[in-house]
Amino acid sequence: MSSTDPFDTGAPIVLVVDDTPANLGLVVECLESNNLRVAIARDGMEALRRAELAQPDLILLDVMMPGLDGFETCRRLKAMEKTRDIPVIFMTSLTRTEEKITGFRAGAVDYITKPLQMEELAARVDTHLKLRALQQLQEKHNVQLQQEVKTRKQAEEALIEVINGVRNVSNAIAHDLRTPLTELRSRLEVLTITSRRVGNEEILPELEVALTDVDRVISIFNALLRLAEIDAGVRRSGFAPCDLSAIVSDAVEFYQPVAELRNVTLLLECVGDLTAVADQLLLAQAIGNLIDNALKFAPDGGETRVVAIRHGDMISISVADDGPGIPDAEKPKATERFYRGDASRGTPGVGLGLALVKSVATLHRGSLEFTDNTPGLIATLKVSGRL
Repeated sequence: MSSTDPFDTGAPIVLVVDDTPANLGLVVECLESNNLRVAIARDGMEALRRAELAQPDLILLDVMMPGLDGFETCRRLKAMEKTRDIPVIFMTSLTRTEEKITGFRAGAVDYITKPLQMEELAARVDTHLKLRALQQLQEKHNVQLQQEVKTRKQAEEALIEVINGVRNVSNAIAHDLRTPLTELRSRLEVLTITSRRVGNEEILPELEVALTDVDRVISIFNALLRLAEIDAGVRRSGFAPCDLSAIVSDAVEFYQPVAELRNVTLLLECVGDLTAVADQLLLAQAIGNLIDNALKFAPDGGETRVVAIRHGDMISISVADDGPGIPDAEKPKATERFYRGDASRGTPGVGLGLALVKSVATLHRGSLEFTDNTPGLIATLKVSGRL
């Protein structure tokens, strides 16, 4: 092996085991002329001791030796933890197939037939040393990869813990503040009624604005709490057999007056059997959010189409509009909590609607997907249709 070989990190060690001094001399001279370090042993027991001590990169092992023969020596080498991975090449005059099979079963990687040809010996040694170096390099990379996987897993677990901690804090805040906010709304409502009764018309506009603001904050907290329930899996207790066509039809019917006010045509198409085990309330809210978004961005005189259809074990509810759509760069972010795209800056909302839809889809072993409608957007809620 030349000094410029990329795997050469110092001269490799080859242990030569042979009870014939003449053979030992020839092999040692050949190996040393190829810039290899050489250790020698004259019998099987000495080979075991030298291999464990020197930790060679390769062993050239004679088969026919007195006492412990080469086959048994190889078996013992493969049984020892410190030497089991060292490749062994047999040097032998045995040429019958069954004898070679015995050697391979003992753990050898190759055979060199006696009388030895030094050029062949050097070539085989060089090949197996390179293979050994490649194997060690692969093992080193595997260890590094395992360490990287372990490190990334630890970092992921830490990140999840931080995210859950932040989420739990926000959920606790939402839960604790919802009650006083509800009480505040009740007081504002009483104050509004009282002001109307006594004829105090000056403060009525301010009170109505305050009521609207409080309603908006309460809706945010309600959405956060619903998301918390979904994330915790609590809402799975609400699953029951239901007909999604009825849920979709009710949602479309509910939003028909809104569509008419905005001069938008709202259409519905249900295809096939849409029965599934699902949380009816959550699905109704998710579908309502999609329709509300579509109507919000549909142009005057535009059209919003709702299509519910079964595809095997999945049921998809698609809501298509002809509004401005969502740019490709924003699609992955659209379901993030509190994310508001450029097109939605001037419209009502806080950026929790699509986040809720995605969570509902995940709870139902489905997904939320966005595709272009040219013009407009198609938002598709997919849920498991298994009963």
